[in-house]
Amino acid sequence: MKLLTLFVLGLLGAGGGDGKDKPQHELRLKANTTVRGLEVQVGELCDVTPLDAEGLAIAQLRFGPAPAQGNVRVVGRAELVQSLAATGRDLAKVKVDGAAESVVQSVWTEIAPQELLDSATAALQAVLAVEGDDVEIEASGPLRRVQAPPGRVSQELVAQLRGERTGPLGAVVDVDVRVDGQSWRKIPVQFRLVRYHQVLKTTAAVRAGAPLGPENLEVAREAVAQGRSPFLTRIDEVAGLVAARQLSANQRLTLGDTALPALVRRGDLVTVVLTVGRVKVTARALANEDAPLGGRITLTNAQSRAQIVGVVTAPGLVVVQQ
Repeated sequence: MKLLTLFVLGLLGAGGGDGKDKPQHELRLKANTTVRGLEVQVGELCDVTPLDAEGLAIAQLRFGPAPAQGNVRVVGRAELVQSLAATGRDLAKVKVDGAAESVVQSVWTEIAPQELLDSATAALQAVLAVEGDDVEIEASGPLRRVQAPPGRVSQELVAQLRGERTGPLGAVVDVDVRVDGQSWRKIPVQFRLVRYHQVLKTTAAVRAGAPLGPENLEVAREAVAQGRSPFLTRIDEVAGLVAARQLSANQRLTLGDTALPALVRRGDLVTVVLTVGRVKVTARALANEDAPLGGRITLTNAQSRAQIVGVVTAPGLVVVQQ
């Protein structure tokens, strides 16, 4: 391979004997060069003349990857010729001269942490807007400065949420640093999420059995640790209901804190109806507890003192089911 390369270089330097194979383009290797993209092009290593359509095509040929930050790459004429041969170029139509070797360095620019944060924040807010939740966000932890190639044409930041949805308490947004349209590196940006929900709260202590409504409840915006809130969120959800137990001031309400109002109260004398086949028997009994419409209740027969269990079907009326 080395002998072949030397032969080709000698051929290029000679330029052909009868003029038919005279080189059409000259590549003068630069002693030093810098590149802005992710890869080195032939036109960055050499001055190509003439720069016609074919010369421009040669200049845009990919030679190899750009050096990493802080490193250099030394390219000799032989390596350049081998690269041209690998692309299928007719070496008889190309003359390579200039420096014996070229020292290649990469250009790097700094991406400020605030740029990364702004890009990630915008992407996350767009997702949250679609999810429709009331959420406050905060970056969790500092971001480091990032050095990246500026690109020959462009350098841009493209941010995307990791995963299909945000988590209950956090989210990660990957900021893709794209150089000339290619992904160079993804920088993860982590966020803490504080989710807020509308919750129904008592404005003062509420005794058991007291009606619930605007006079003793309010809707407040509060942070909720869990993704799903078990608390009631609207006053109309408790319309016609009463407190199922003693409620303290500023207590968030769940469905278990509410109950239907009692139609029968403890100590009331009610009518009890018992149906056996075609026979319907009625009696009078004392309620041992409060019970709403449709609620089960225990009673004491006023005459026999026997215990009866029935269902409240109307004010003062209990049906015993057999």
